[in-house]
Amino acid sequence: MKILSILSTLFILSLSYIFGATEEKTGEITFKKGTLVEVALLTIQPGKESQFYEEYFSQALPLAPKYGARPIGSFMVEKRDQGNSPAQMVIFFEWESLEKKRAFEKDFDFLKIVNIRNDALSFLNTGYFQVDKDITYSLKESGTYEFAALWLDPNNAPKLEQYFQAVLPLASDPKIQFELIAQLSSLGVEDKNYHPNIIFFSEWKKGMEGRNELATRKEFKDNLHLRETASPYKDLLLIKPILN
Repeated sequence: MKILSILSTLFILSLSYIFGATEEKTGEITFKKGTLVEVALLTIQPGKESQFYEEYFSQALPLAPKYGARPIGSFMVEKRDQGNSPAQMVIFFEWESLEKKRAFEKDFDFLKIVNIRNDALSFLNTGYFQVDKDITYSLKESGTYEFAALWLDPNNAPKLEQYFQAVLPLASDPKIQFELIAQLSSLGVEDKNYHPNIIFFSEWKKGMEGRNELATRKEFKDNLHLRETASPYKDLLLIKPILN
């Protein structure tokens, strides 16, 4: 029996060697208080991926550090649940300040290459946001993440808080497991063209199973109208992290 056990172990190890034991990709995302967070929703034109990444990004990224800039995280859109945004990707980018970002956009070296980017994209929406605390969060390739951008009705905005008070206690339910990663508030400037009042970036730790479970709960169904009244239009996107 002992010999049989050893042979079984060797067989399993050999299969791992032949087929390759793959480890899930993981990473971290960090948002910093006191910085400008640029959010970009974009779609690359088919066949122009190398133009965007190799021709534009390879030249733009080296320009960014002197403006206190760094990539925060990039995500592929897996599903559009609400809204009409045709975005293929969601990208978070950090800048030292609004003034630094505006200075970057006047940099002659950036102006020389911006048309390369514009020509490669069929859709681009960007806006400026901020967080009220430092956040570092672990990501995994198989995780289910949600990007929720809300435009609030000023007359009904308080109803969003009423919705959260009723529904958020369910977040820790073992069958749901919802966690808010970051809450981003609009910087309130007219720069760019993407101006939701608030963005919630979250993880469904039980995946779509947990998200679907929440939809069956009485607390959710009875209070959903509060969220919809507070925010008649929203972008709800399920996104997957791009990890190296």
